[in-house]
Amino acid sequence: MAARLPPAEKLTLVTRKNVRDEWESKKEDMEKKLSEKLGVAWTIDINPLAIFPYATDDWGKTSLGQIIYSYVDGAVYMLGYFAGRQGESGVSELNSIAYAHVLTLDLDEAGKNTYNGCEVQEGGRLAILFNPKNFGVNVNQSMEEDKVLAALNSAPPAPGADGPKLSLIARTSVRTEYDEKIEPIRAKIAKLLARDDIKLEPNFETIFATLSAPENASKVDKDNYERQLGYFIREYFDGVAYHMDSQKFGTDDMLQEGFNEAVEKGIIAFRIVDKLSYASYCEVVVEDGTLFVQTTLDRYGVNTNHAAEKIVDQL
Repeated sequence: MAARLPPAEKLTLVTRKNVRDEWESKKEDMEKKLSEKLGVAWTIDINPLAIFPYATDDWGKTSLGQIIYSYVDGAVYMLGYFAGRQGESGVSELNSIAYAHVLTLDLDEAGKNTYNGCEVQEGGRLAILFNPKNFGVNVNQSMEEDKVLAALNSAPPAPGADGPKLSLIARTSVRTEYDEKIEPIRAKIAKLLARDDIKLEPNFETIFATLSAPENASKVDKDNYERQLGYFIREYFDGVAYHMDSQKFGTDDMLQEGFNEAVEKGIIAFRIVDKLSYASYCEVVVEDGTLFVQTTLDRYGVNTNHAAEKIVDQL
């Protein structure tokens, strides 16, 4: 934990001049660049008087404006990188969660970062956080992609907003690892079955609720279940496609007919169950005209391509 210091009452002349020349003269340009990268109008609100007490050496005290500019310049550059990596949906998430559209510079009171990081503060302000022990060091690291995602993931909700059913990291995983990659898998299964209306139902909200339930914390990989949500469920469906292909569904009318009769709804769904019927890691079963790909909580994400090994036996 880092103690928050009271703001300075006044800056020395040399410091005020540095703040004017090296920060205030450049602030408007930084706001313009940030707004262009994030697609909506953003402002920057930093109080040099509040930052000055953490400048403990002569260079920090006389170059405060230059240091503030360097923090902001690094943040704006990395947020541009974030926007390029996460695309329109990721930027929309950022703008929605950091709804004040204000960038600021503040103390890392919790001491989570060796040098600097970021957080979304109450009121929807996006803050560059600095560790006072390393003030002015590695100033371009605050808005690295993983740090921004973590900050958005743990941000306080906007006033009046319903809490999302998936965390930000889980939603990002679904978007990048499932939504953008699942159609070729669905199309392959549809072709193998000679049935264009095949649907895949990942049931993300139900799965996430199970994985994130406090009582299940000891049974899941807490560091990865959010990040891997889209990837793992995509892999389960890809395993179904693989085994259908290897078992020659695409060239066997009898297999196609058997599947389409048993799975009359044309739905392949994923779920987590308490106990498997016949397999060790994952399996497929037919219930009420739906093919369920299923696993247990303690085997979730393990040997995901095994589920449909005995698909013919289930039809």
